[in-house]
Amino acid sequence: MLTACATSTLFLISYLTYHYHHGSTPFTGQGWVRPMYFSILISHTILAAAVVPLVLITLTRALKERFDQHSRIARWALPIWFYVSVTGVVIYFMLYHW
Repeated sequence: MLTACATSTLFLISYLTYHYHHGSTPFTGQGWVRPMYFSILISHTILAAAVVPLVLITLTRALKERFDQHSRIARWALPIWFYVSVTGVVIYFMLYHW
């Protein structure tokens, strides 16, 4: 889990750096895929912002060996983290490869 947190942190830093210098890329898809893309993007963005403090709290509680408190928040943090990870890849493919 520490490796996953470190990898995610490095990704977040590189992602933010890239978008700071490059800006945003408009979605050019039309038809039924457009509302689907924006639905995925909105849920991804909101949950990506929410998962950062959840992961930090979960990690802190695990490192302090407060496993009862850790597991209570990890039940929420892990599935949100997975959703954000998968939808990030989906958004990338929809934006750059469709």
